[in-house]
This record gives sequence, structure tokens and C-alpha cells, in this order.
Amino acid sequence: MQGTALDLPAGYYLERDPDLLLLRRSDGSMVTAFSARGAATEAIRSAAEEIDSRSPVLGVVPAEQPHLWAHCFGRFELFRDGEAVSLGRNGRAQAILKYLLTNWERPVSQDHLMGWLWPDSSAKKARWSLNSAIHALRKILGDHSASANYVLLDEGRYRLCPDVRVSTDVDDFDARYDRGRLLEKDGRILEAAAEYRAAIALYRDDYLIEDLYEDWTMIERERLSNAYIDMLCRLAVHYINTGKTQECIQACYRILEKDRCHENSHRLLMDCYIRLGLRARALRQYQLCERLLDSEYGMEPSPETHQALYRGFLKC
Repeated sequence: MQGTALDLPAGYYLERDPDLLLLRRSDGSMVTAFSARGAATEAIRSAAEEIDSRSPVLGVVPAEQPHLWAHCFGRFELFRDGEAVSLGRNGRAQAILKYLLTNWERPVSQDHLMGWLWPDSSAKKARWSLNSAIHALRKILGDHSASANYVLLDEGRYRLCPDVRVSTDVDDFDARYDRGRLLEKDGRILEAAAEYRAAIALYRDDYLIEDLYEDWTMIERERLSNAYIDMLCRLAVHYINTGKTQECIQACYRILEKDRCHENSHRLLMDCYIRLGLRARALRQYQLCERLLDSEYGMEPSPETHQALYRGFLKC
């Protein structure tokens, strides 16, 4: 099924995934997802038209409303009105840009930026360095043109212009996570699973991975990582309950890539292997869980994990 055949609005295209049809904007950001099995052409077109009517898409944004779109999962990337932005080499300017984009509702004071980015400089030198970084940032964003003024200074605080539409892949990720949980609560498990898969597809790597040791990114990185793991856990349970053993195994290993001591994932893997008749592999999974918990925390697997292995072997 191709996007052109569907006559989608300008700025959208359709991408096929093994289980999903992903409706994307021209910058690659995902709008929504449909099951690849039996997705109605009219429903896909209607979804695109509804979203298109609510907000202009990246690449066809009217000149009076500039749009900044940022990829914050993994390597940071910025798009302005559908065009990739060259970030240059000024690391301080990039740091301020990331902070303003991800905290766009909260202006940040000059004093905070100077203390954060130039903690060892005198006030005069820090002020000069900040002004230089802001000048570089405005150059990155294109404030030299008359079409937009992206960075504003108001009573000693910097913020992005409220007339600029700002969105990030984190916004999409959070929206899909929230929507999935609501759907799951209403018993609409298949729709919830589609939202979870769509959110997980956005998680290219940890949040702002190039700023791993910046204090202000750490809490958000942990929050998003926990949400990612939670969605994988929900999908793993859904898969094993619906007989999709291989999909459950894949979800569990993705969890263990993030948290190798995630005991419930080890337990689900044991269950999957037993269902596949792979008793030796189930036992090795238990032994691996046992070694990891001991080396990391000096703990043994919980009684539930031991009992799960024992019950599984009795069924064989």
C-alpha cells in the first residue's frame, strides 16, 4: 500500500512495518499507526486529513508560523520548516538550543546559563561568552532573516518565541504512551499495542545521548527509559497471552538490553522457551538470571521465578 495511492495530504507518506502501517510526516516523524492486517484505506486517509486540519505539517508550514522539530532520542537533530538545520561547532550554543527546545514553556535566566556553562569564569567574561553563544544560536536558527525571531530575551530570561511552533519526538513518544495506557485501561488491547509499538519505534537511543552527563538531562533520560521498558513489558505480556512467542522473546531481550537484571523478563523468556519445548535453554535463562542478580545485587531469583521454572518443567 503506497502513500500516493491513498492520495494523502501534502507532507505525509505511508511506511510499512511487519505489523504496522506507519503514517509519517515529511521529516520522518510518526503521526499514527494502523494494523498492517486489514487497515482501511479510508481510515488512513481520514486520519491524515484530520491531523492536517488541526496543525500544518512539517514542510508545508505557513510562513507566519515557523516550526522547529527536534529529534532528542539518540543523536540530536533539528529541522526548521522541514529543512535539516546545520548545528555548527559552537557547543555552548547547541547546549542552550537543546535546553530551550526541551524546556520551551519555561524561560531560563541569563544567570542560570552563565553559572551552568561558564562556572569558572568571571561575571564579565561569562556575560560576554553568553552573548557570543546566543549570537551563534540565532545564526543557527536563521534569526538574521526577517521571517522569524526565534530566541527572545525578556527581563533577563531567554525563551523561544511563542509564535514558533515547537515539537519533538519526545512529545510524540509521551502522547502515544499516554494514549496506549488509556486504550489498555478501556480493554482495547490491540489498539494499545499499536500505540506502544509506534512509541517504541521513536526510541532510537537514550534521550540526548550526546549530553549523557549533563545534570538537567539525567532525570528526563531515566523517565523516558522507564516508559520505554514499561511499554515493552506490556507488549511482552500481550504477546505471550496471544501466543506470539517469538515476538515476546524479542521484546524481552530489548528490555534486558536496558536492564539485564529485569527479573520478569527472564521469567517470561523461560516461559517462552518451555512453550517452544526448549527446556535446556529455559534452564540456562534461569541460571543467567541467577548469576546476574548475584553479581549486581548479591540476591537470588525470587521464589516466583524458581516456581515458574519448576511449573514449566512439570508441564513438559
